Amino acid sequence: MRPPDDAGLGPQGEAEWQRLRRQVELAEGFWLCFIFAPSPRSTGVLRRRTERLLRAQTRLLSLHEPSQPDGLSAVLSSLLSPEARDAGCHWIESLHLDSGEQTEGHWHKAWVELAVLMNERRDALRRHLRGGLVLVAPARLKQHFRDMASDLWSVRALVLELAPVANRGSPDLEHSSPRASSMERSDSIPDADFALAELQRLQARYTGSASALASVLMRAVDGLLASKREGEALEAANQTWELIHSRAQEDPQNSALILHALAKSEEANGDLAAASDHLEHATSLTHGWTDRQRLFLLEDMVQLAHVRKDWPEASRASEEALALTRQLRQLLDDTPDSLRDLSVSLIRVGDVQRARGELQAASASFEESLVLTRQLRQLLGDTPDSLRDLSVSLIRVGDVQRARGELQAASATFEESLALTRQLRQFLGDTPGALRDLYLSLIRVGDVQRARGELQAASASFEESLALTRQLRQLLGDTPGALRDLCVSLIRVGDVQRARGELQAASATFEESLALTRQLRQLLGDTPGALRDLSISLNYVGDIKRARGELQAAAASFEESLVLTRQLRQLLGDTPETLGDLSISLNLVGDVQHARGELQTASASFEECLSLVRRIRERLGDTRQEYIDLRYVLMKVATIRQALGDEKGAQAARDEAEALRSQDN
Repeated sequence: MRPPDDAGLGPQGEAEWQRLRRQVELAEGFWLCFIFAPSPRSTGVLRRRTERLLRAQTRLLSLHEPSQPDGLSAVLSSLLSPEARDAGCHWIESLHLDSGEQTEGHWHKAWVELAVLMNERRDALRRHLRGGLVLVAPARLKQHFRDMASDLWSVRALVLELAPVANRGSPDLEHSSPRASSMERSDSIPDADFALAELQRLQARYTGSASALASVLMRAVDGLLASKREGEALEAANQTWELIHSRAQEDPQNSALILHALAKSEEANGDLAAASDHLEHATSLTHGWTDRQRLFLLEDMVQLAHVRKDWPEASRASEEALALTRQLRQLLDDTPDSLRDLSVSLIRVGDVQRARGELQAASASFEESLVLTRQLRQLLGDTPDSLRDLSVSLIRVGDVQRARGELQAASATFEESLALTRQLRQFLGDTPGALRDLYLSLIRVGDVQRARGELQAASASFEESLALTRQLRQLLGDTPGALRDLCVSLIRVGDVQRARGELQAASATFEESLALTRQLRQLLGDTPGALRDLSISLNYVGDIKRARGELQAAAASFEESLVLTRQLRQLLGDTPETLGDLSISLNLVGDVQHARGELQTASASFEECLSLVRRIRERLGDTRQEYIDLRYVLMKVATIRQALGDEKGAQAARDEAEALRSQDN
């Protein structure tokens, strides 16, 4: 396991480290490397790893990290000194930015001057130094190095580019996030204190151009939110917006970026309405644009609408994003970025369609996304990003196949995804992202095995997923995501234990899961996710108690779950998921009431359950699962009606169930 300070480079950063590591291990004599990055956090990880690697070779890394621009100009003479000759690597790093869009700012001029001087003395440097020379600078200087120091650039051994971004949560922690590649997703986080200091410096010198302000604000907000400093993020975003929004000459692009940062801060602080307003304002400023900035705004609108369960808004924004990505593909042809953006937009649209119960439309969206991610893999080869994107698309396709009762097809799809996530873990090691992707694939493979009655295989899949989620909790601590993933794995393990008759083991497993979901509710409050997770855990605990003959305790668990599912329906409305959860709770409550001889109350529970199942069938259509669910409830209703003396009503329910059986066959 890596030391804590080495965690979090993300897939793209880890791939860049592998290139640097090979260079350090194999190079003999002088070599030159350029690193372009937005903050010292990720470059610090690379530097520390390089230093450890050199130390194992009994060589040293010499760090040059000037705090003032004039310190850069002194670096060259230091490099050409006799004592510098035998260093294993000289690491020159300065990531400070000048304010505004100045092309002649102090830091910019210092870097250009150093590059020009090094270009002139390149042969002297190559003869003198017996190890590596690493130049770490902001990404905006890359073109200047190529233009102003072309001879120096031509002798480079490698160029590394790092791009840490926000570590955003997902409204559904069991779904793998599709927006995220080397440039938009990383497990690394920006250095919040560094970016905040840069932001304050730029605010103090603000002269009317907000390009650097907007860029640094986004990094500061991302870092602060990832560090759980939501209040500071909101304060920084508000201060920056107040500083620039009244300037008539301000570029709409910069205003939109700052509003985007403000929206993310408001969302993190719990004001979803304000976040939505800021995103609406930002998208209005970019109306008609066909660029990726507008695309990211639209995708965040979709994600926020998911959290709010505002499906009309989610549908509108996701369809607009999809139209934009189709337009971008026509403009750019089949580049990796245009293909990937279109793939992600299709997944967003499919997610909304699936949430609304439109399984046929969702299937078409996910299948088109899958074609694109296969094409990307052919273009790029087996990179971490291409493998993960393909895995995510496969999971979405498999989820719909399983929801439609196509278990054989879903099994093949999930097995392919599992093979990819195992390959990703080999590429990346035990990073949180790699472990979680593997856990998600194992859960889905196990679910299909469980549905097909393959209990031994399902048990193996779920036990492996449980080991991964315990490892994730050790790596990440008691974060909501880590706790929920562990809870999901525990429930799957316990369910198989229950099916195999191992009631004592299942009881302990479900009780652990219940304790975690209560902890989650304390952490998150009465959010839909926290309420639903607690409801599910209560149902499993109650089911074991009922199986052990503890009817009073089982009734208490099921009744508490029923209260939560009614609360969820009030919060979210009549979505297929809320109706399904409520119908399950009513069914379980009715079963215990029936077992205790409470026929009238059991009848009321089953009749309400039947009405909900009918509504779900109306929403989702005549899938095989809806046939099964409706038949199941009808037979329970028939039994209760018979016990209460309603022979005619009981026969009507049995006839309807038999008609459904004939249709299904």
